[in-house]
Amino acid sequence: MNAAQLLLGGAPDAPALIEGDTTLSYSALRLQALRAAEAWRERGLGQGDRCVIAVLDGIDWVSAFLGLIWIGAQPIAVSSRTAPAQFRDLMQDSGAVALLLEDDTAQMLGDARAIARSDWRASLPRAAADLPAHEADENDAAFLLYSSGTTGRPKGIVHAHRAMREAHVFARDILGATADDRFYSTSKLFFAYPLANSLFAGLRLGASVVLDPRWPNPEQVSELVRKHAPTLLFSVPTLYRRMVEAAVQFDPVRIAVSAGEACPPALAEAWHALTGLTLVNGYGTTETLSLVLYRTARSGGAKATPLTKIEIEPASDAEQRAFRLWFSHPAVALGYSREVSHDSARFGARGFSPGDLFRHSPDDDGWVFAGRTDQLLKVFGRWVDTIAIEQDLLERVQERVKELCVVPVGTGNDHISSLQLFVIPVDADEAGVRAAVEDAIGQLPAYQRPSEVHFVTEFPRTETGKLRRAALAASLR
Repeated sequence: MNAAQLLLGGAPDAPALIEGDTTLSYSALRLQALRAAEAWRERGLGQGDRCVIAVLDGIDWVSAFLGLIWIGAQPIAVSSRTAPAQFRDLMQDSGAVALLLEDDTAQMLGDARAIARSDWRASLPRAAADLPAHEADENDAAFLLYSSGTTGRPKGIVHAHRAMREAHVFARDILGATADDRFYSTSKLFFAYPLANSLFAGLRLGASVVLDPRWPNPEQVSELVRKHAPTLLFSVPTLYRRMVEAAVQFDPVRIAVSAGEACPPALAEAWHALTGLTLVNGYGTTETLSLVLYRTARSGGAKATPLTKIEIEPASDAEQRAFRLWFSHPAVALGYSREVSHDSARFGARGFSPGDLFRHSPDDDGWVFAGRTDQLLKVFGRWVDTIAIEQDLLERVQERVKELCVVPVGTGNDHISSLQLFVIPVDADEAGVRAAVEDAIGQLPAYQRPSEVHFVTEFPRTETGKLRRAALAASLR
């Protein structure tokens, strides 16, 4: 099998990719991918070679990515905003032999292995060679993604060709997607969530995928929705919140999915009130590639997505009510590019177990996200779920606060010294917001109460939208 071949099976005349005023059919995309494959071969790349792709989303991105897989090489999807020092570390870690970069980044990096995007486009052959796809085993490495680095140094995650085979099942069976749909993700393709659920799923279904090289904001998303009328929208809670605040309209969209971080119930309700759409909340990791859990506001706890099998890891403490889960799915990665010892996430015979905890919801036999292992803590011998505290407080003060975050400080062997609350207020009335927040804190059990409240204008986030809690904790030192 070849993963790139699997993604190019749509009806030849059907639209595959839409970027700006350009629409590429499946037959044209296949030709473009084959031209890219020939160009990579002419540059000396072949089976097993790794190449970084760090250009803006668009047809060039997709054709370069598929062209590498077509010849048995392995693309590494990376943000175009990556700093030069990070590129050097990534090249050393991954063993990549080339980088495809935006022109200014290639010039800034000053590395002989860097290929400027304009040079790449000029080197594409005019016609596609009759180049057979590399025949791979389903467990051979096909491409790499890098983690966001929220828990330490970013690590390479190696995905197999088999990841593409079932990439469309969640969209087809849960979202009801068909070849007639148009997929659109506000997040960028170097992020596993849009790569798997928008690009891979859309192409496997023979549907259309809308691409946008711009970094998103509510106004740009609204403009694109009006112009291209996507029917499936994939975004992250941070941007959903901003779109709700901007009262953006989404008339063509029939299904909206949120993932990348936990979506507060209040946000899902606000989205439904604005658009009439029920927000499907998904959970997955870069290591699982596909979403492995999903829920809606009406379904309560999260259920396993199609093809996902779950095993519970027994708790080490009888009083603990949150558990680690093992996820088995055809898209689970092969492993990391290097040995990882600093993270609690791990691969094993049962699949992959992230550094996250879940509580069982007995009412509907589902699962509720309870935060990372470092977010379920003992405060003077009693378990504290910081995610639950955040949700409780946000429900009480949601009209005065945009976002809030609980950060533990001074973690010891069996307790922490304090919980610190960071708040982004809705307005400039700090005294009024503080009074409302402190009143809400006072309604919590004593051992769950944050000891201090800190007002900030925004939270530090990764480029994939994940909250960098460690950065907030570091700001207190």
